[in-house]
Amino acid sequence: MTTRLPNIIWCQRKKFIYLKVLLTNVKEEKINLTTTHFSFHGVGSINKITYDFEIEFSNEVDPKTSKWSIKDRYVDFLITKKDVTAKYWKYLCKDGKKHWIKVDWDKYIDESDEESGDSDNSDENPMNLNLNDYENFEGEENSEEEVDEKKEKGEVKEEIKKDEEVKEEKIEEEEKKEEDKKEEEEVKEVEKKKEEKTEPKEEEKKEEN
Repeated sequence: MTTRLPNIIWCQRKKFIYLKVLLTNVKEEKINLTTTHFSFHGVGSINKITYDFEIEFSNEVDPKTSKWSIKDRYVDFLITKKDVTAKYWKYLCKDGKKHWIKVDWDKYIDESDEESGDSDNSDENPMNLNLNDYENFEGEENSEEEVDEKKEKGEVKEEIKKDEEVKEEKIEEEEKKEEDKKEEEEVKEVEKKKEEKTEPKEEEKKEEN
């Protein structure tokens, strides 16, 4: 299956990279962020085309404090720079400019404007975003305890899911039994009514004889 590169727009502040992958109602998304690389896989809901890319950042980022969110027309990423004292990045990618990655001029500000305080954006929310809509990346580095904890949580969730499925099956069985019982009673009722209708006819025959 052939894949395409999506269109990307981005801008930055001292502490953050703001990036949009321009895809409408993306499905089957697979996103991975490390300190140096960013990979994306998704299927467009309109054209059903698969989009893939992987880039190496110009400088390191912090996956654990970065965030992302799927919107109707794009996928949003607020990525935290690891070195927040460094100068603005010249390019998003370490190997330079890409034709499918462009500047987000709506949110762009010059580095000198941020340093002079002309920007209204705060360090905590530099793009005036509704951060409640965003999810955290899990991060690339997890301790053994964190891995065990995640595994245990996953197993617990799986057990809960199985228990719920068993309960649903039992409920369905009980409902089916009730339906069968009700149907059986209805059949008996119909047969009884038939018998009641035929009985007078037999008596009339006897009287005639």
